[in-house]
Amino acid sequence: MIRVVSDDAPLAAPVFTTVIPVRWGDMDADGHVNNTGFFRFMEETRMRWISGMGIPTVPPHPVIVLLNAGCHYFQPVGYPATLESSLHIGRVGRTSVQTHYTLRDVEAGASCAEGYATLVWYDPREKKAVPLPESLRQACGVTA
Repeated sequence: MIRVVSDDAPLAAPVFTTVIPVRWGDMDADGHVNNTGFFRFMEETRMRWISGMGIPTVPPHPVIVLLNAGCHYFQPVGYPATLESSLHIGRVGRTSVQTHYTLRDVEAGASCAEGYATLVWYDPREKKAVPLPESLRQACGVTA
């Protein structure tokens, strides 16, 4: 797993898993999903998770911005395919949370990529980071 933290502690079980179909348009001229497609799959996973909790994600509410993101590709994915994407929680801070992703090609039965993104809650009106929503902190296993 790609990690943005230095410790070797294993990641907890996924807090959310979803299935995402690969679209024809996700492929590039080489006939496989373009590298940017994997970042979109991770984005789709986190937005399904966050939206599923009823947390607003568009102004005038605070929005999610990425502090960093990365992906390690194991094997190409073509069309048609179905990906299972799992979201794991890393470090949870006051205004940010590290998310880690595993993407598995369901038909091939193999991992195709792993990645991460550090999410920051940002108030566009105040132009500054704001505390994570309490419901998100709870979903990440953080209490009070």
